[in-house]
Amino acid sequence: MRLVRKVAATTDAASKYKSMQANARLIKNYRHKMLDAITASVKASFDHHYEDYQNDMLSFIEGLSFIYKDVIRIKDEVEPLFPADYEMTPFLVKAYHRFLNETLRKIVDSAPEAQVLLELHAWIKEYRQSMKELEIPSAWLQPPLLDGKSQDLIEDYVKLIVTKLDEWAVNLMREETSKFQWRTREPEQSDDGQFGMEGVVDFFQLVNQQCDLALDSNQGAVLGRVVSESAKVMRRLQQDWLRIVAEEARFQVEKKPEEVPGGLVEYVIALANDQLKSADYAEALSTRLEPLVSEKYKAMIGARLNEAIDGYLDVAKRCTSSLVEFVFNDLRTATNGLITPHWYTDNLMPQIIETMRDYMSDYQAHLNPSIFDILIEDLLDAFLIAYLAALRRAPARALRMPNAVQKIKTDVSLAFEFFAEYKQPADLEQNFEIMDMIVSMLGASSQMVFMDYWTFAKIHGPQMAFVEALMRARDDFNRQVVGEIMETLRRKVREEDIADPPEPTIMVSHSPSTELMMPSGQDHRCERRSAVESSEFTESVELPKPLQ
Repeated sequence: MRLVRKVAATTDAASKYKSMQANARLIKNYRHKMLDAITASVKASFDHHYEDYQNDMLSFIEGLSFIYKDVIRIKDEVEPLFPADYEMTPFLVKAYHRFLNETLRKIVDSAPEAQVLLELHAWIKEYRQSMKELEIPSAWLQPPLLDGKSQDLIEDYVKLIVTKLDEWAVNLMREETSKFQWRTREPEQSDDGQFGMEGVVDFFQLVNQQCDLALDSNQGAVLGRVVSESAKVMRRLQQDWLRIVAEEARFQVEKKPEEVPGGLVEYVIALANDQLKSADYAEALSTRLEPLVSEKYKAMIGARLNEAIDGYLDVAKRCTSSLVEFVFNDLRTATNGLITPHWYTDNLMPQIIETMRDYMSDYQAHLNPSIFDILIEDLLDAFLIAYLAALRRAPARALRMPNAVQKIKTDVSLAFEFFAEYKQPADLEQNFEIMDMIVSMLGASSQMVFMDYWTFAKIHGPQMAFVEALMRARDDFNRQVVGEIMETLRRKVREEDIADPPEPTIMVSHSPSTELMMPSGQDHRCERRSAVESSEFTESVELPKPLQ
């Protein structure tokens, strides 16, 4: 009985246990639900981090280092708490990577600032290296962040830079050209009296800011692209200025004074000074950046900025040409009177000299000294060309010999004395050598002209049309004598095979109906040494500080 009871009791207890098991509440899909909860927690971590720094993406990127700390804890502390078949480390790493990728896409799609793109590009490179150091297999980090197209961030960065530079340049040009064209007030004036405008420093501050951001990428290609695009903007601005200066100078000549605003001379001076200052800034920028990159990008950066520098000097040269044009526009009546009956009776040369002196006094007070030196060279060329053109178009027998020769000598002497105020007499002698040769030909007898012509032709080439015009203008030679002289000269040219000089001089061959002009082959660009390296400005130039 006892045995029966015991068996019965045992049977009842077993039945009771089975009944408890049968009635127990089973949690279905426990593993999946737990992993889903963990995944949601990882997503929440990224969402909260994004919300905390959505207005400061640089801090957001910097704070992503929590990923590395979490991966270490997962491997050291979380993995041991789960069965091996859960494979918690690869599961969690993949989850972190997936939500990281989604968050980064959200940032890229939000059109972030340029610096954010660069920092993000650098961080993605750091992420790959850090995960490798943490011994995370690359198979767990698929697909790659941003589909492996993180280099596109650099392209987006460059596009953003270009857009920003373009927008800023357009706004700058609109403001600067408005001042230049309306001229409602005098341009800015520095302590030393030099005119200028305000946009140059601001523009190069922006350029330097973008270059400094590019340097942060530690990629020579990025810096090279930014410099190249910046140089394109510079060249476009230069072309705009060349067009505007030409238009305004044409209006000044063609329209009545009351139809154009005053002050063009002052603004052309200001623009010339600004262009030299810009060339100096570009030179300093090149000097700063070239040592920081490899030879490949060093050559490219140097080439692009050199092109921009040349462009600035071209605009400065166009300004000096316009300033000379203003002078000779005022002197048009006087220069047209040279080698005419008025030339013998009126004091034309003193009038020309005093007009040039008045202009030079104003120019010198407000121009950069380096540009003023170039201006004097241009003025000297223009004066000589105007005088040679007057001789070229002189009517037959207009030169009353020998008085005409003496008057030309007097004119040349007055001009030499004037230009000696700005240039060393020894240097001037080379410029005025052409006038000495012409005076010698005009003073020579018909039998000896070929001797003086020979000296002239060896330097300036045959110039037969010009020389024939000179001979016809002498009142002591009749047509027959002139014909004999020219036949002798032509024979001499053929015998000696005299050709045009390899480098153009102030004399240029023209048809008889064409007046003497500036040598078309001559490069009038400001030389780098005289216009940039020798500039007083360059001696103390510093790059504008980047905009804050």
